[in-house]
Amino acid sequence: MKKLSNIILLLALAGLGYWLWTVFFPNPQQVIRNRLNKLARLASFSPGEGNISRISKIQRMGRLLAEDVQVIIDVPGTEIQTIKSRQELMQAAMAAPRFANGLKAEFLDMNIELGSDTQSAIVDLTLKAKIGGESDLIVQELKFTMKKINNDWLITRVETVKTLKP
Repeated sequence: MKKLSNIILLLALAGLGYWLWTVFFPNPQQVIRNRLNKLARLASFSPGEGNISRISKIQRMGRLLAEDVQVIIDVPGTEIQTIKSRQELMQAAMAAPRFANGLKAEFLDMNIELGSDTQSAIVDLTLKAKIGGESDLIVQELKFTMKKINNDWLITRVETVKTLKP
């Protein structure tokens, strides 16, 4: 009986050790997934959200972006929009409430491919967004390029992916 309790204790300690290892040393894919989910939450806003809350979220969002981040938005029926810096992107995010009555963004189907150097990654995903007051969902394929800079995975480029036309 004592032998069985020792085995159970050993298995419990091994499980706890594994859990602690994954918490303190998560794999790069999990870190990237968490950062992108955080970006979606920070980009989302409600109609009644105050300016101080919005500014705080945008500043936290800025910490997920490289200084020279590039965003290229090319959707049918509109001009190509290009943003060339973190500051410019943060200013655009601050202006968003003037053009939309709330936004709920989610990133789905993340496919994370680490570079051979394990210091860069390409993430293909689907943006699902709902603008307050609109009945239609926005669904858009996106490609994120990320790089590990000073031990943080930062977004260096975001671009829309052209999908097949119906």
